[in-house]
Amino acid sequence: MKKDELPFEGKTKKEKRRSWLRWAILAVLIVAVALIWRGKADRLFAAGTPTPAPTVLPQATATPSVQTARETREAAYEKDLAMLRNMMQDENVQQEVRQQAGLQIERMIAEHQTELGLEEALISAGFGPCMVLMQNDALTVMVSAPELSGAQSAAILSVCVAHTEVSLDNIRVMPGSL
Repeated sequence: MKKDELPFEGKTKKEKRRSWLRWAILAVLIVAVALIWRGKADRLFAAGTPTPAPTVLPQATATPSVQTARETREAAYEKDLAMLRNMMQDENVQQEVRQQAGLQIERMIAEHQTELGLEEALISAGFGPCMVLMQNDALTVMVSAPELSGAQSAAILSVCVAHTEVSLDNIRVMPGSL
């Protein structure tokens, strides 16, 4: 950005909305972290009150239903990928269709990498077991927790926004779905 240029000058309406949305998400996350920290700080600095030792929980492992859902997703992914690869290698298929198949393969691989990366990030953040599905520029995050607090939902959304280009409007969090 140039020195004398305004922050939103020359941007499209969609870019301006996305920028405002990101700022709003950042503000909500800062408030949520401050509230969480304030609650912990009160407990830590309370006079004469012993603080409990931190509890170490075992690493979350995938439940059978999560494993089955992942296996189903992976099988569908492999099937679609094989079909597109066959289409690309078939000399009887038009060149334009083969190019489109190549582009679709690239998109599928990128979406699959995003799904796996988000799952790992969410599990590391304590939201495991979980499963992420990305399709048509939309993201569905399924977690096993029966309910999520506002702070937990904000944390999940912030991880999703940080790791993808998916807009907040196209992210769906489904608690208790696994």
